[in-house]
Amino acid sequence: MKKTIRLTESDLTGLVKTILKEHGESNYMFFSNLEQIKRQCELLLDLDPNMINELLDNGHDWADDHISEAKTNVDQVFDFFMNEKNGDDLHNDHNLNEAKKKENVPTNPALWKRSLAWAKSRYKVCPSAYCNGAAAKHYKSLGGKWRKK
Repeated sequence: MKKTIRLTESDLTGLVKTILKEHGESNYMFFSNLEQIKRQCELLLDLDPNMINELLDNGHDWADDHISEAKTNVDQVFDFFMNEKNGDDLHNDHNLNEAKKKENVPTNPALWKRSLAWAKSRYKVCPSAYCNGAAAKHYKSLGGKWRKK
């Protein structure tokens, strides 16, 4: 005869954490999330680019903003781990100066200022990733380009 055991959600959570700790998987969510991002990116890249462009052009440019923000976040995590792996010191003045030299600057500052003003009129919070992303997209749509400083 089988015995029925009732567990609360917190009991179950505690058991899962205990099992994961015993197996050395204390950061399983980090890796699980990374795998999910990889799978979703691969699926998105397999979609028809024309369909995606049409959707983005028809009022769903928020998706482009979200991808830009996600890329920025992944870039930061990637840079952190690569610097830790290579033993780089980001607080070194030389490295900070090198990072400043590689900053993107608009080739047409007047057009960039107009695009930034346009974006600020659309967003309540500025500066923000959404506002800056919209300004950059608007600037590019008007023919603006970037160069490394």
